[in-house]
Amino acid sequence: MNMPGYMPTDEDIEAMVRDLEKTDPENANPDYARRKLIRMKLMYRDIGRIDEELLHKEMESFKTEPTENDHHRQNT
Repeated sequence: MNMPGYMPTDEDIEAMVRDLEKTDPENANPDYARRKLIRMKLMYRDIGRIDEELLHKEMESFKTEPTENDHHRQNT
């Protein structure tokens, strides 16, 4: 699985590992996190080729979904 021009940064991988620790602890390691980030990037690229409107809708959902920090702020 290779995607020219896209290399997840150490920061990206660390963030994904933190997420995996909560959602998929058995796979919470840097190698799996790197592969998952690349798969996600490829998936969004393919969605954009098939249905650009769906891609934009998915991207907008990231702006409107509450983050863990938002949830924490609401409960304090």
